[in-house]
Amino acid sequence: MSKTAVISDIHANLHALYAVMADYQCEQCDAVVCLGDVVGYNAYPQECVNEIRAIGCPVVKGNHDQEVVSLENVTRMNPLARQAMEWTRSCLDEDSIAWLRRMPLQRIAGQDFVFVHSSLEQPAQWNYVLNANDAAGSFARQLRPICFCGHTHQPRVFMRRKGQAVIEVPEYWQQLVVEGQTVVQLETDVDYLINVGAVGQPRDGDPRACYAIYDSAAATVTLRRVEYDVASAQQAVRAVGLPEYLAERLGTGL
Repeated sequence: MSKTAVISDIHANLHALYAVMADYQCEQCDAVVCLGDVVGYNAYPQECVNEIRAIGCPVVKGNHDQEVVSLENVTRMNPLARQAMEWTRSCLDEDSIAWLRRMPLQRIAGQDFVFVHSSLEQPAQWNYVLNANDAAGSFARQLRPICFCGHTHQPRVFMRRKGQAVIEVPEYWQQLVVEGQTVVQLETDVDYLINVGAVGQPRDGDPRACYAIYDSAAATVTLRRVEYDVASAQQAVRAVGLPEYLAERLGTGL
């Protein structure tokens, strides 16, 4: 029996990453999985790559990880993301670029889990799972009971009972805002698609870092919110000359 921390969308926010690492250590997690987008948007791409590599955990590739090593899609990105991506590429050493390039798009763990950054439906297209209809496309390709994903920067939980339609777990948002965490009791014969939110750039109106803990003994997934030094993260973004909006949005969680 064990606890596994599932983190995603660090986006070069070292302050948030350190806070989440301290939190999952306090929670006595004995394993970690990273769902990608280690880099992009914030001020510490090389440092965050170093930290994730030092953990030695399984990692899947995010769209920013892909784009920073290829720069193929940079011209199609919005100007803020493009500026951050070009700056990020200049900060990474060649060994880190090679490591990002080697990341797989998805990983299967035993008989229970699959991990992906965006969606199991054409994972290289970086589709967003924003509602039950989007989730259905991923469930159709989900060969394990639980899939963990990220990409939207918004923690969400979808479920599908056998022979029934996909639904979002009810009252999830209210619980998350009021209690600071949500505990999902996993049922047998039910498939789950769980978005673990973002460590480094939340977009659900809550600026605290977000990640998930899977507890095999309790058969639960807990989505946790963690306070971190947002002001210092903002100051770091400004200090390296990245767009002001990237600093501001850290304070609003949008």
